[in-house]
Amino acid sequence: MENNKAGIKPDKYFLHAYGDISFRHGGVGNTDAEKILLAEGYRPVSLPEHSSPLLTLQRWLVSRSIAQKTPANAILVCQFPVYPRMYRYLIRRLLKKGVTVIVFLADIDGLKDGNNRLLQQEKEFLSSCSFFIVHNENMEGWVRSFRKDAKIAQLGPFDFLTNPAYTDRGQDEGINFSGNLAKSLFLGNLHLLPELHFHLYGNGITPAIKNLPNITWHGAFDPHELPSLIKGSYGLIWDGNSIDGPEGSLGHYMQFINHHKLSLYILAGMPVIAPGFAGSASFIKEHRIGWLVQSLAEIPQLLKSISPAEYKETVARMEPIARAISTGAHLKAALDKLTKELL
Repeated sequence: MENNKAGIKPDKYFLHAYGDISFRHGGVGNTDAEKILLAEGYRPVSLPEHSSPLLTLQRWLVSRSIAQKTPANAILVCQFPVYPRMYRYLIRRLLKKGVTVIVFLADIDGLKDGNNRLLQQEKEFLSSCSFFIVHNENMEGWVRSFRKDAKIAQLGPFDFLTNPAYTDRGQDEGINFSGNLAKSLFLGNLHLLPELHFHLYGNGITPAIKNLPNITWHGAFDPHELPSLIKGSYGLIWDGNSIDGPEGSLGHYMQFINHHKLSLYILAGMPVIAPGFAGSASFIKEHRIGWLVQSLAEIPQLLKSISPAEYKETVARMEPIARAISTGAHLKAALDKLTKELL
């Protein structure tokens, strides 16, 4: 990177892989990240996507052309996981050429799915990279377990490019849970908490969960509309098979990630209830925007202890964070930190 140190600004690119995704709550963080990268002057790089018997050959030819034309001192941002094989091939070619690849670790499928074989493949790919944007300190620790000398920036909450939508919520309007309901197996046990009422938003609801007496399912909506729509006094972050702790691969995965729903709740002015073992726990505690529990069974007693003044103060503390989230400030700051090391 000698040219960079001489004061020449490198060309900046990103893998454009999510631009056509819509109405997928799980993908909205990826699409918003691409919008932020475009706004920051990163140019999109993509391979052909159309249906054709010759698609593999066409992708290979385009990837070879991109690798040849990309300057050696360039920067490429890619969101991980990188699913298409030809994209991974392109990244390896660029790395070999000397291009700096910044990996935005959106997910780690091997950890999420409890698949050790996949996890080893992911580690092998990531070990070839040196620059990472991670969710939090736990994910940073995971990266350093196999790439000790990595340059790392922590993202914090996911950016969510939609307007904050604060409403005057009361404290007795129940608990919100929004996201992919199909994978959230703990929802089937919410009847064990009859003192609480849950407002659910998202796809994947089952008849059994929908018919629980303390559940109201409101449907699935465009994610960017949710902050102004969702009901409840508190936003719940939880995952896995059990209401009593981190059970199952998704339950254990909570310690490494900041859920995108954290950003949704902040934008909605909805104080958060989250596991003390979650990756986002330190951020929630530091900024005093919610409360931490070890089991959902602790929530009824917790809610009784929160005064109206404390609730109102918690909502007020969320406002500046909401402004930052809605303008892409977290990803911009992470990119700035890493690119300054290259100039």
